[in-house]
Amino acid sequence: MMVKGKYFKEFVILFLIFLVLTTAVFQKKEIVHEKQKRIYSEQIIDINTATYDQLLALPGIGPTKAKNIIDYREKNGMFYAIDDLLNVSGIGPSTLKKMKPFLRLSKVKNVAKEKVEDKININTASIDELMKLPGIGKVKAREIINYRNKNGLFSSKDELLNVKGIGPKTLEKIESMISF
Repeated sequence: MMVKGKYFKEFVILFLIFLVLTTAVFQKKEIVHEKQKRIYSEQIIDINTATYDQLLALPGIGPTKAKNIIDYREKNGMFYAIDDLLNVSGIGPSTLKKMKPFLRLSKVKNVAKEKVEDKININTASIDELMKLPGIGKVKAREIINYRNKNGLFSSKDELLNVKGIGPKTLEKIESMISF
């Protein structure tokens, strides 16, 4: 009987050690999992001036989407509506819905309210002049000029749809602000 008792004590001790180690491993996994949870900013962020780190604080935005937003803003200029984020690669309606409560737009000059004589002539405008149009950044302005140089002067607004990067939404934003 004594032999069984000796082994029983060793078994209990080993079992307790096993329990302690198992519990420690699971607790460590929980701690790591807790650290991976993101804490989103309660702050309202201006989408036209937000930094990379501020964008990362938005729900649904990881490193790639934050970079895509900044790249889009640099290429196309300021956002004129929060829904313009749908033009950014990787941002769909679901992501936009998560972000919207935390976003605002800085006041942007409403070029559409300018007088008719202030319209930008699409056939003679420089890159800087074209960049005054909403949704037109340096890249699209350069594309307009390249298209103009290759194909001749624009004769209608619809011809702008042939320019790389200009779609119906962009054309709709600028059509009342351009002349030929």
